[in-house]
Amino acid sequence: MQTKFLLPLILWILCATALLAQAPQQFSYQAVARASNGDVLATKQVTLRLSLLNGAPNGPMIYQETHSTTTNNLGLFTLQIGNGNVQSGSFGSISWGGGAKYLRVELDPNGGSNYVNMGVTPLLSVPYALYAEEGGTPYTQ
Repeated sequence: MQTKFLLPLILWILCATALLAQAPQQFSYQAVARASNGDVLATKQVTLRLSLLNGAPNGPMIYQETHSTTTNNLGLFTLQIGNGNVQSGSFGSISWGGGAKYLRVELDPNGGSNYVNMGVTPLLSVPYALYAEEGGTPYTQ
């Protein structure tokens, strides 16, 4: 192969590899929607407002988005946080290594914007993040 083609080929491979190595700018969230009396909201259009808080359960909000979704016959819904209608902040600019992060979930069971606070929960590590913390070393027995 001629050298004038070798350098562009190597650069193309490096760029393609870098693009494939990018982490998705979203994560999954799944829950069961319930009415205030505890009844499951089956096959119902609901809206959610999801806020990421920094440092503590009552810490400053660093990102917020809304979602409109329909629950299944068991009241279950699945969302991708980072893929909603952005209300505040930028998901891509969140400093994930800058302290604990918390998720506040608010729900309007009637599909509007009259949200009820459903609580705050800490975001915890997922298995592939724990693997990455080890530098991506192969598992051996």
